This record gives sequence, C-alpha cells and structure tokens, in this order.
Amino acid sequence: MPELANGKYVSQADAIRRWWPAARDALIETAGEYGAWLSFEALSGRVQARAGITTNQPPEEWVPRVLGAVATDAERRGEPRLTSLCVTAERRVAEDYAGVPAGTDAPTRERVAAQDRLECYRFFGAAMPDDGGAPTLLAPLPASTARPARAEGPARTRAAAPKAAPAASGMRETTCPHCFMVVPVAATCRDCGGGLAA
Repeated sequence: MPELANGKYVSQADAIRRWWPAARDALIETAGEYGAWLSFEALSGRVQARAGITTNQPPEEWVPRVLGAVATDAERRGEPRLTSLCVTAERRVAEDYAGVPAGTDAPTRERVAAQDRLECYRFFGAAMPDDGGAPTLLAPLPASTARPARAEGPARTRAAAPKAAPAASGMRETTCPHCFMVVPVAATCRDCGGGLAA
C-alpha cells in the first residue's frame, strides 16, 4: 500500500492522483533528449521521489495506471503520446498502450510507439539530428504468430539468409556503475547524477 514519508498510508487512488503529474514531468524531461526513454523501474523511482509517496508494489502493478492518466491528460492537451517514452524491462510499451486500439498486435504497437516517441522529441524541444531523426524500435519486434501463405510451385532448397545489421539507434548507451541503469553516454548519469566512465 502506498505511504507518505511519515509512514501514513495513502489510498491507491490518492497515490495515483499524486503520481501521474510527477510522471508527466519526468516524461517531458525525457522527451527533451533525442533517443531517450525510461523503464517502468526508472519512472517509478522518479515518481515516488517527486511525489513523496512510496510503495513496495512492483512497478508493473501500478505504473500502467499512472501512464493511463498521463495519456488521458496528453490527449486532452493535444500533445504527442508521452507514454511512448516509458517501456517495460523488455524495452516494449505496455500491452494496453494508449496509442493503438485494444488487441493490436505487438509489432504494430511497437511501430506506432516508435513514431510517437519521435513526435515527442520534436514537440518537447529535443536537439534533433540533421536528418530530422527517425522512429526507432527499442527492442527487436516479437516474432509474428501468423505464417504467410505458401505459393504453389516446385520444391526449393533454402539458402541461409544473411543476418541484417542492427539498426543504428542514433544514441550510444552505457551502464551506470552507480545505479546500474542503461543511460545515454555522457559525463554524468541522467538517473542518479553519478560520474560515468569515459
């Protein structure tokens, strides 16, 4: 159950009302850096610190509700979907991502989220690359469960297809030796402020 610094318990609904504006602020800050994103874990830490309400619940249990409130607010303001900047540990948006209808397949959901992230960087003033930037998937798309129809014809042997080169993300990353978060290469960690190795 959520609680204040003094140990007093707060209802989940009251906590969500305090957490979502903090989440919005953290996501706007993230949108100010091209290629940046936050994990559920990183967002939950920032939100709890800013709002002064903590919880022992795993982020996966409450962050989606916070993101739902952020998504509703952004839509009301006519802003791009800030929630595209927050991803699971697998670097994917949540299955109930507000940018697509319920039941949308994962590859489509991830492509829409990548485009939404690009719009966020542009809208919230990130320094963009000379080419204007491009939508970037944060993780490989999950394999499709549907198989394409086979064409009738003579049997053929299969040659091994060459492996595709990994897509350039436009941003180098490193692991912070202090908080162990994957962050953009810089002098200091954007999450904890600790120095990063050159």
